Parts: sequence; structure tokens; C-alpha cells
Amino acid sequence: MHNGETVVLRCGAIIDGVSREPRGRTELWISGGVIRDMRQEFTPDRDLPGETRKVEAEDMTILPGLIDAHVHLCSSAEPDPTTRSRSEGAHQTAVRGTVNARATLLGGVTTIRVMGTPEHIDLDIRDLVNAGVAPGPRIHAAGRGLCITGGHGWYHSIECDGPGEFKSAARDLIKRGVNAIKIKVTGGVMTPGIRPGVPQMDREEIAAVLHEAGKRGIPVGGHTEGRQGIKDAVSCGIDSIEHGYFIDDEESLQIMKDRAIYLVPTIIAYDLIAEGGDRGVPAEAVENSQMAVDTNRESFRMAVEAGVPIAMGSDAGTAFNYHGMSGRELVYMVDCGMTPMAAISAATTGGAALLGIADEVGSVAVGKRADLIAVRGNPAENVADVVDAATVLQDGTVVKERGRALV
Repeated sequence: MHNGETVVLRCGAIIDGVSREPRGRTELWISGGVIRDMRQEFTPDRDLPGETRKVEAEDMTILPGLIDAHVHLCSSAEPDPTTRSRSEGAHQTAVRGTVNARATLLGGVTTIRVMGTPEHIDLDIRDLVNAGVAPGPRIHAAGRGLCITGGHGWYHSIECDGPGEFKSAARDLIKRGVNAIKIKVTGGVMTPGIRPGVPQMDREEIAAVLHEAGKRGIPVGGHTEGRQGIKDAVSCGIDSIEHGYFIDDEESLQIMKDRAIYLVPTIIAYDLIAEGGDRGVPAEAVENSQMAVDTNRESFRMAVEAGVPIAMGSDAGTAFNYHGMSGRELVYMVDCGMTPMAAISAATTGGAALLGIADEVGSVAVGKRADLIAVRGNPAENVADVVDAATVLQDGTVVKERGRALV
């Protein structure tokens, strides 16, 4: 996406995603989409090359662009996305997802992992963004998720039964060019007639997908709510546990820590659904979420205490969970026991590690791609400050400056 210009970004402080404390005023020199230099002193204007673009953020804190490892790009946070997604045409869904991609980027979320869309539409949006046709974050696309017949999210998933069908479906996703594969190991909150926490996939089915994905180095994330489902997925060697409430089995937690199996908790999603009964969220979904809220928070605390690696995921697109506002998840993570700096790391370096792109993004350092946000305040003290990104750079291109969208 970078346009080739040289950018000098002057900032009052930096949270680089790696250091334990913010760093002081720094001047970043960016060209070719890459951070080339970091200077403690600001260069006088008269000494700047003539074609240099100067971006003033001396009154702000710079962070790596946020990484949201669990979004639903083609849902728009309506109270009941299930009804809409089962009736909307693919063209409408594609336009919806493209609009959401722009909102995501302008909100300071510069990388996302899309964990399920109808008709593999996220792959098309990814390719349009990569080609510079549409503005949006870096997109890791999983296409349609895999579930059992009639399983969680069946209406926008590929339904499979038995290891052979799951293997075939995984091969099809790989052929289409997915960056990740999502499997629905257990039931979930929003699918009518489905109870969260109930195991759906057999271990042999989980293993079949992992075997095929592993051949090509493609990570697998498991929608997993419930003790047995988590145990099955972890013992099979899954790459990440999505949601993960009832993750209260000490053996599973130890395996996750030892094998670097990430937890992507999506705490905010359950809370917003549970609170949405008088705003149009279906009663069954409200009931399911209310069952999960407290358990999910306690499960997250246990994972943090156990040293399980964590990547931020908001589940953006679910009820009242708006694209571009993923930073709100960090507030929930801090409320449930993380320090602000640890939560920021989960949304930057943690996400980059999970997605396998830590050598490119996720931290502010010389040689990294210039995916950066500038926020007012000090997120190290008040993590809510990350929600409102005033300035956003994507691959060295300024796409938003002091609140004004440039794309």
C-alpha cells in the first residue's frame, strides 16, 4: 500500500510493543513502507529533504497498529446477524465487508484475521486490499469455517462429517489460498438451537484438519467453548483456542503454555450480547451469553496466571461489536487481570506472533513495516486511549491524520 514517499513522524512517546515502559519523544524516518531510523532528537525543518512528508504527533503516543486476531468482516454488529446473513446476497455481503475493512483501518486496526465469512468473500476483499483497489488492514483470511452438519454457524460454513470430509474441505480451503483455517470444535452462542460448550467435532475430525493444514504450514484456530472441546483441540495440537471459556483444566493450560498454543479470548463479545436483550438480540443468544460471561472472565484470568500466550481478538461484527473499535477488548482484558502494557502486547506482538508475521509488524523498530497509530493520552496508564486513533499509518502511508480520513 505504501506510496514511496519519505515520512518523518514526530511523536511525544512510543509504546513499541516490546519494552516494559513507554519510550520518550522520538522521530521516526519511514520510506518504502519501512521504518528506516529512530532518532531521539527532532530534525529541524530546514534540514528535511524537500519531498519529505512531516507528520506531527508530539502531543501523542505512538504504538504499533493494533492486530485483531478474530473478526467477522462481513457482519456489521447488528443485533441478530444470523437472520441477515442467511438471506443477504453475496454481492451485498461483499460490499458490506469492504466498507467494514475501511472502518477497521481508520479505527487503528492495521491487521486482522477474519475467522469466517460466507462464500469465502474475505479472500476477495483481502486481494482487493493487497492490490490497492480498496482501503483496509492487512487481512489474514480463513474463508468459510468448517463445522459438522447442523453445527455452529452451519449457514455460512462448510458442513462435514467424518475425518474424510473434514480432510477434503481443508484441502479445498488451502487450494483457495486461505491464510488460516477455522474449525467449530464446539457449539456457540449465536446459532439457533445450539448450546455453547457442547462438543461437536470428534478428535479424529480435528486431527484430520490439523494434518492437512500442517503440510502447508497453515495455522488452525478452533472455535472452542467448553472444557472437553478445549481438551480435545489442545491435545490434537491446535494452533489457537478461540473464545475458550471453561478453560479451567490445568493440564490443558499447561499444554497451551508449553506448546505456545494461543488463547484468543473475545471477552467483549459475550458481554455485549448478554446485555443486548432489550436491543434486539435473540433471547436464546442472550441466555447463552449470560451463561458464559462470568465463566469466560474467570477462564481468562486463569490463562493469564498460567502464562498461556494470548492474542487479542474482539469478535468484531457480533452484536454491537463495531469494526474499528477492537481496542475496547483491551479494556476488558485489563479489567480481567492483565496490565495495560500486557494487553497492548497481546494486541501487537502477540497477534503478530500468532499470525506468523512478527518479522514484519507488531512492534516499532527499525526494519519493521510502518503500521503505526498515534493516540492522545497514555495507554500505559489508561488502555482505553487506544480505542480512538487520531493518526494511522498503513505500510508507511498516512491514511488518517489528526482525525481526518485520507482514504
